Amino acid sequence: MKMMIMGRMLLCLLCFVALVYGQASPDMSIMIALRDSLKSENLNWSDPNPCLWTGLGCNTISQQVTRIQIGNRGISGALTSDLRYLSSLTVFDVMGNNLTGKIPSLAGLKSLEKLFVNDNGFTLIDSEDFFTGLSSLQFVNLDNNPLRPWAIPSSLTDATSLAVFSASNCSLFGTIPDFHWRLRFPNLTALALSGNSLEGELPRRFAGSSVQILTLNSQKLSGSISVLTQMPALTNVSLQENRFSGTIPDFSPLMTSLKLFNVSGNRLTGIVPSSFTGLTSLSHVDLSNNLLQGPTPSFKAKGITLGLNSFCLDVPAAPCDPRVNALLSIVGEFGYPVIFSESWKGNDPCNSSNMWVGITCTGANITVINFEDMGLTGIISESFGRLKALKVEGRYPNFKPNVVDSSGDPDVGNHVPRPAPGSLGSSSRKNAGKIVASVIGGHFIRTAYMG
Repeated sequence: MKMMIMGRMLLCLLCFVALVYGQASPDMSIMIALRDSLKSENLNWSDPNPCLWTGLGCNTISQQVTRIQIGNRGISGALTSDLRYLSSLTVFDVMGNNLTGKIPSLAGLKSLEKLFVNDNGFTLIDSEDFFTGLSSLQFVNLDNNPLRPWAIPSSLTDATSLAVFSASNCSLFGTIPDFHWRLRFPNLTALALSGNSLEGELPRRFAGSSVQILTLNSQKLSGSISVLTQMPALTNVSLQENRFSGTIPDFSPLMTSLKLFNVSGNRLTGIVPSSFTGLTSLSHVDLSNNLLQGPTPSFKAKGITLGLNSFCLDVPAAPCDPRVNALLSIVGEFGYPVIFSESWKGNDPCNSSNMWVGITCTGANITVINFEDMGLTGIISESFGRLKALKVEGRYPNFKPNVVDSSGDPDVGNHVPRPAPGSLGSSSRKNAGKIVASVIGGHFIRTAYMG
């Protein structure tokens, strides 16, 4: 009796296997349609069974397609729109061909792990829902396709397994979305979006992300780069040829990780901090074509490019003139505005052949600082007191009591004509006192024009 039961069970199993193998997978018709849409002499796709085609992989039981790997084979033509129904697909690789038309949506392919469509001639992408349901997706490369302008879609947040996302030179525009990058993409190690038309600031919620390689060069990004210091895994930063401004922040939190740092071709200002130059992990740094000031920085790393900035001297670590240090300290309280970085060149603010905006000298002494109508905000620095020959021009602003010490200045409260900003002044006006012994007794949060 037992033998009969076991025999029947074996017969049923054999019938099931025969049924499975005898039934054509629905993927077969999808692949035949794709074959008919492509042209190549390097594909052997003539067998009636697509699972035997070059570059394809199938589940041996279900005959469902699991891999399409036909990169770099000189293929032309277009992709078909029903690829999204290859439900077992894990790898889709058509990189380095001559494909055109649309990159169709692959929404819903929950098994897809790798997507490589880079270096083709695609002009369209079904971007809105492209990443919907792609929860297993780890590697994406869309680089070097002449797509019509498109924005990073919100559906990207479905791809929670992302490790590498590369979409360089593929016509992205708009801003980098302020996704919660740390929570949405806990495994993301490389983000490459260079050579597009992205604009706006770096997302504040980059902070805490696991990104190690950040490549955003050659576009229209602007604002501060300070969020980088809150990305503890960063090793490579490429932000060159953008519109970033402000200062280089304190990178000491990345003391042992940051290796490559390229911010050339931006509008960064201020003094390069020792917390950055002292990073022991750095191997390559490019700060060229900015508006950085102060002493030329000295790095331990060898691959350093610093050309075309506003450093006071060309010799690394050589100290600036005390007058330069005082002036930089003063404008540092205003965030090192670009107007000064563009004008203040060299190591002599009283050089008659290179007028410094807002500065008037008598001989080698700075006698007038005129920052009127420059829209400055910040703190009036005590470093005004380091310029011993500084004179009062015009009237003092209405400070609160005990803020400014003007003792010994007979012109306080009277209007004294001022020479034009940047002129050499007059040596005959020797009776004007110093602005302050200590410029400030408290913080004055307004413009810094003393006149």
